[in-house]
Amino acid sequence: MHAVVTQPKKQALPNSSPGPADRVFGWRQVDPATGKAYGLDINDIGWIMEKQPQDPGTEDAPPRLVVSSVRYFAIMHEANMGMHAGTGKKTIFAFWGLVAVLSCSGSLLPAQPRPEGALSLTAAVKGPNQINLTWPAVSNSVDGYLVEIQSDADSRYSSYTELQPIPRAGGYTCNASVQRNGGSCNISDPSGAHVYNPPTNGIPYWVTEPTYIDPQDGSPAQFIAWGLKPNTSYNFRVRSYSGNTFGSYSVVATATTANYAVRYVSPKGKDSNDGTGPDSAHAWLTLAHGSSTIRCGQELIVMAGSYANDDITMGQSCTAGNKAIVMVNPSDIAVMTSSRSTNEGPIILRGNYVVVDGITSLSSTADPGGSFDAVIYGNHDALLNVNISPAVIPSFLQSGVQINGDHTLIYRSYLHDYGSPDATQNPGGNGGFVLVLPSAASSNNVIWSNHLTRGGHDVSLCLGGCSNNRWLNNIMDGGWGMAWEAVYTGAQDNLVEGNFVKDVGQLITAYKPAFEVSQGPNTLRRNVVVNSKGVALEVSALFANTAVTGSLIYNNVFYSPGSCYFQSHNQGVAAYDGVVFANNICYKFKGDATAIYLPNRTNQIMYNDILSVDNNGRPQPDRATIIWNQDGGGSYGYPQPLAYADTKYNPPFSHNKGLDVNPQFVDEVRLDFHLKRESRLIGAGTAIKDSLWGSTAGKIDLGAYGIGQISSIR
Repeated sequence: MHAVVTQPKKQALPNSSPGPADRVFGWRQVDPATGKAYGLDINDIGWIMEKQPQDPGTEDAPPRLVVSSVRYFAIMHEANMGMHAGTGKKTIFAFWGLVAVLSCSGSLLPAQPRPEGALSLTAAVKGPNQINLTWPAVSNSVDGYLVEIQSDADSRYSSYTELQPIPRAGGYTCNASVQRNGGSCNISDPSGAHVYNPPTNGIPYWVTEPTYIDPQDGSPAQFIAWGLKPNTSYNFRVRSYSGNTFGSYSVVATATTANYAVRYVSPKGKDSNDGTGPDSAHAWLTLAHGSSTIRCGQELIVMAGSYANDDITMGQSCTAGNKAIVMVNPSDIAVMTSSRSTNEGPIILRGNYVVVDGITSLSSTADPGGSFDAVIYGNHDALLNVNISPAVIPSFLQSGVQINGDHTLIYRSYLHDYGSPDATQNPGGNGGFVLVLPSAASSNNVIWSNHLTRGGHDVSLCLGGCSNNRWLNNIMDGGWGMAWEAVYTGAQDNLVEGNFVKDVGQLITAYKPAFEVSQGPNTLRRNVVVNSKGVALEVSALFANTAVTGSLIYNNVFYSPGSCYFQSHNQGVAAYDGVVFANNICYKFKGDATAIYLPNRTNQIMYNDILSVDNNGRPQPDRATIIWNQDGGGSYGYPQPLAYADTKYNPPFSHNKGLDVNPQFVDEVRLDFHLKRESRLIGAGTAIKDSLWGSTAGKIDLGAYGIGQISSIR
């Protein structure tokens, strides 16, 4: 027990959530059960004792004390304290005044430090529609950053407004009248239960690392502001956050977007007009005419409305400082509703340094060979804030976006609903592709902060030769096919980082891992996979002359999957040399943890939390879940406990037993997989050497948020 000595002053606590000023000049803690805020002025010293709901398996954990410079928290576990009968809600007791806090052990745990503000902020103009922000990392540990924008000349942002880094996704309804293979689709999710929309506008702390660049010119970028008005001044500010605690704001950075010559297209215009104004007497009529007519250093503003049987085709060869841009008029919605019979979609970028910003495409095709709705052949091009999907779900003759070029940026876009979830219409889940990088020409591209939703086969596919690309902080969800797959020779040296994956395979019968690494080396780190119906990770050299050699899978969270890790026997033992699976958390899986067929001793499966639970949520650390060298027969063909694997299968297994504990996530219900400060997994990880994408540095925790920083990348 803890002894607490205090001289309390009776004082009412506030009953409503504080505003931004309160968060800067005082301390406020929001109770998620009630939505009420409790706090104190920065001049006061006080403490709060908070009863917390108990996680299974931690009933005997000792109470803990938390101390900071302006407050003392005594946060105690449930032992011998009780709850409001049957409610499961927190009870909070607050006392104000001078506090002395003692514990029997004499030890105190420091409180979560109040996040610092970003020390500086720079805004760099990248065109008439785009400003990139950069700032240094704060010196203490934070969850991430929030970005705000303001402009006196843009009514959308007349006051400071948080920018939303990832577009929201919605549900869908299958059209049962669409027939394929004698079947129809009756599998729908109209409410979007299988998508994930983040509860905040936060961006993760690691965006300050050298991995984050704008490939259009190779410059660093922590955040990209899209859809801005030309020749317009904007103010930006950034602050860090940790949980419900906020750092002070950065200095304000001001920049004015480029003053490109502007042309207009409108459903009320004519292509015989001069395009110099938005009215019917000046605007062009078609996107096809406008997008092909503008020159480098010009921007085509697309006015609101529907553009039927139209397309955007851009072949301009421009430069980073003098682009050709097609952008929807700010605050407007412009929709392409094309129906075509050719094998190329309504968006075709053949040029260099060309940009499409804000367009919505709802197209269909009758081409029997299939086609993509957007194809990028050029280099240093960009799709910003676009919404691309078929006109009808299900679809069979079209796919989403194909990148055949290099140094392309796909940012803050919503790409969704290709293929069918129905097993008769889409046998084996072999059709339906949201985003494809198909060849050696597909290199050095950045796919960042997008919502990739519902592909019958997958939502992101890297085929032979696809290399040196970055999938950064995307959401991949919807309940259909895989999140990401690399397959065929040369699909290697890619980084898959910070992606949130939800419900892979939940609406379909086909086998679908969340991630499939079928060529290497590739790096997967800082990803969160939630509720994958099958295995969270497959590592398989599927085809002749392929290998996954040197692939690194570290610091990920695999939460409630069917199983953790499958490794096949295709192409023999050497095809799997040097694969690392480390610092991961695979928790609440339903089947076996691993199914590994070959006895490769060069693998490292180490420092992982691998823990199943029973139907009542109780941990089962001694359950036999590890299969290794299944092809060896005999005892190898049966699951063994983790302790056995660490002893008898060492290498590759080591240092896993003892870490198979409840990870103590901050909030599993709200899918917050940061570790609580009392988690035994903090500091329990191991350093990883990653020569491609930066090695870990400093203290290493387990899980997606366990890498404090990485070293410089190539």
